[in-house]
Amino acid sequence: MSILIGTSIMFILSGSLNIALREILINVAYSLMIGVGLFANGYIFNSIENHWLSWTKHPVRSLIIAFSITTIYSSIIIWGVNYLWFIVIMKLSLSAFKAFVINIIISEYFVLYVITLFMFARAFFNEWRTLIISEQQLKQHALELQYKVLSNQVNPHFLFNSLNTLSSLINIDTERAQSYVNKLSSFYRDLLSYRGKDIISLKDEILFVNQYIALQKERFGNNIEVKINIDNSELYQVIPMTIQMLVENAIKHNQISKDNPLTINIQTIDKHIKITNNIKPYNKPIDGEKLGLSNLKERYKYLSNSPFELIKTEEQFIVNVPLLTFD
Repeated sequence: MSILIGTSIMFILSGSLNIALREILINVAYSLMIGVGLFANGYIFNSIENHWLSWTKHPVRSLIIAFSITTIYSSIIIWGVNYLWFIVIMKLSLSAFKAFVINIIISEYFVLYVITLFMFARAFFNEWRTLIISEQQLKQHALELQYKVLSNQVNPHFLFNSLNTLSSLINIDTERAQSYVNKLSSFYRDLLSYRGKDIISLKDEILFVNQYIALQKERFGNNIEVKINIDNSELYQVIPMTIQMLVENAIKHNQISKDNPLTINIQTIDKHIKITNNIKPYNKPIDGEKLGLSNLKERYKYLSNSPFELIKTEEQFIVNVPLLTFD
């Protein structure tokens, strides 16, 4: 490509096709020297693109940074190679250099910027296409997550446990039974209201979690304890039902009894929600699909630069969820 561009420029600037073979070969050598240097722009561009550029989020800033770095580097190559070739090797005087080489340098800048603009445009459209694909995947993950949460709450086990708890309360205390029905109804109403929402306030999520915990307390009594220590809940957002799903996950996969109480701690630490529970698994572990947790992780990866972490030790299961902030 360097030889093709250099030869084409030589014929255009000379205005004639009658050029000696020796001149063509000299031009080929010159084209290779400057071409190799300029085409290294591709490696430099890829490096700065990965670290400093975001064409869809900050297009103007990205264009200025990329254009500036490309121009500075290319100017060093263009002027350095031309000085080395024409003054050092070909022994041209400075005045002859200015008169003879200026048109060559202008043409090299022209070709440079044509190729550079093509690279910028391609980078923009590649990132834009990736963003569109990511958004579609995120929507799919959101639908899958909502389906999982809803299906978990209407599956036969949940309904059986809820109705069993209600039946026990009716025999013991009708007022508590009525209160339980109201809590269950309120829980489902809020659950359905979150469908279609990408994010909700942390404050609303905690209110929803408290409803879910109240239902579970009727079933497990003092055998389950959930400690919530949240600061500035109105300043942050989360993906709907994030904390509720993690609490549900802890209840689902651990024995809960007087001898094996379950303790769940929910707290804010350094712009993260940390959910911790002790581990007392069943002798025969419950098979559970990891779709919900993996989808949550992928969605937070898209929405936040902070990691969504799952940590399992011999005694605890810990989840660190990044808090979201949107204006």
